[in-house]
Amino acid sequence: MTSNPTIDTMLAHRSIRKFKPGSIPDTDIQTAMIAGQAAATSSAVQPYCIIHITDSTKRQQIADLSGPQQKVHDCGAFFVICADLRKHMLIFESAGKEYNTSLEAFLIGTIDASLFAQNFTLALEALNYGTCYIGGIRNDLPQLSKILNLPDGVLPLYGLCAGVPDESPSHRPRFAADAMLFKDTYPTDEETNAGIEQYNEVYKQYLVSRGAKPSTWSAAIEKKFGYATRQGLAAFYESKGAKLD
Repeated sequence: MTSNPTIDTMLAHRSIRKFKPGSIPDTDIQTAMIAGQAAATSSAVQPYCIIHITDSTKRQQIADLSGPQQKVHDCGAFFVICADLRKHMLIFESAGKEYNTSLEAFLIGTIDASLFAQNFTLALEALNYGTCYIGGIRNDLPQLSKILNLPDGVLPLYGLCAGVPDESPSHRPRFAADAMLFKDTYPTDEETNAGIEQYNEVYKQYLVSRGAKPSTWSAAIEKKFGYATRQGLAAFYESKGAKLD
């Protein structure tokens, strides 16, 4: 496999959940921000924003509703990644026109926000910080919106912890590349199941190497998606102006 400094940084990614004390300098955050904005954006609409949570009380409130996950409060910097349709709404309001969108606008917002976030994260890791995405902020989006006083059109998607790592976890294995990269069409179910079984063995050995109870990736997926979670998400996003049909 071809290697260069950028690829090496990408391959070194680990989710960091323990951080050393101390904040991230604003200059580094600004650098990561500009790098994040260099990501692709659909027709330059730039429908995202990032909220840097510096208030300790707000950080603790978000940490509590996210799990609790105390690292949200204790990490060097915590951010909330949002799809941001607010700017577009204001343009239509100023023009005296109706802002009338569909699911496509919501998808563009979530896609562009995620493209930005991955660039932002990669830049922070290139600056030797560790990161961890926090989906737990979606446990109570109405409460999060109150904490952050979010207007219509600002749609929180996930959080991001960053800071100086205080751990060096092993790499969680991924599927083999040829089980994820296909040519021209999707593989047969037999081929897909074979890839799953192969990965189940790799995943089981990974757990054993960490001193955890041996289990499979299939079992983890059954546990995670065996019931519906966070069922109020659509209602919340629609209440903030998103169209999901």
